[in-house]
Amino acid sequence: MEQPLRDPLARKLATYVDLTPGDLLDLEGWAANGRRFAAQTPLLHQSDVPESAILVLDGFACRYKFLTNGRRQITAYLLPGDLFELDLDFRLPLDCAVGTLTACQLAFIPRADYEDLIGRRPRIARALQMVRLTEAATLREWITNLGSRSGPERLAHFLCEMLLRLRTAGLAPGNQYSFPITQADLADTLGMSCVHINRVLQKLRRDGLIELSGRRLTILKPEGLRLLAEYDASYLEPAAVPLRPSAIDKLTA
Repeated sequence: MEQPLRDPLARKLATYVDLTPGDLLDLEGWAANGRRFAAQTPLLHQSDVPESAILVLDGFACRYKFLTNGRRQITAYLLPGDLFELDLDFRLPLDCAVGTLTACQLAFIPRADYEDLIGRRPRIARALQMVRLTEAATLREWITNLGSRSGPERLAHFLCEMLLRLRTAGLAPGNQYSFPITQADLADTLGMSCVHINRVLQKLRRDGLIELSGRRLTILKPEGLRLLAEYDASYLEPAAVPLRPSAIDKLTA
């Protein structure tokens, strides 16, 4: 019987391509030197030029931007198995900052090691291309969430996404997962005030959709939460979406 992969990055990449034993061994090498970081630790600042990729082994990190008035907008979550990649073609300054949200275990992969592995392991390189497509699709989904959904719909969408992403990492059994995110972090994620976030959380609880006990969230009615958010997970699963003719293909056929 095939054993489940323990390395969260290997688990994630294996959803896109079949990894060879050599691929898995190299990925284990990336994850071997993890270091602990406290919650709310800045890792990279906007305009930095990073020289190491960052692999999240445990905990939640994020990309974010600060406004001149000190307000923060979180633009992406980095969960176990997620990789803050390096640009291989250019050394451009970052347009965002990167930091931890919770206590994290992170591995830093120097540029030379990162470039070497990508060059030697075409399957890993292809899987990472698929990851980048998924991240771009996720960003578009977040923009839609912020611009077009109500507070309850935004939070429901976010919780559905977290469930699927953490399930891919093997961290969401039985529709529940660790949820050590503060209400202030949720406010910075969903473009709402802490007061509004609290009210929305209470509404989802009263409606019997979720239960939040300590730092663990249980989705009691997954279908109800999905319907509230109008959640379509296809943006997280580009490799699983069947090919179908596009509108342009139909027009030019």
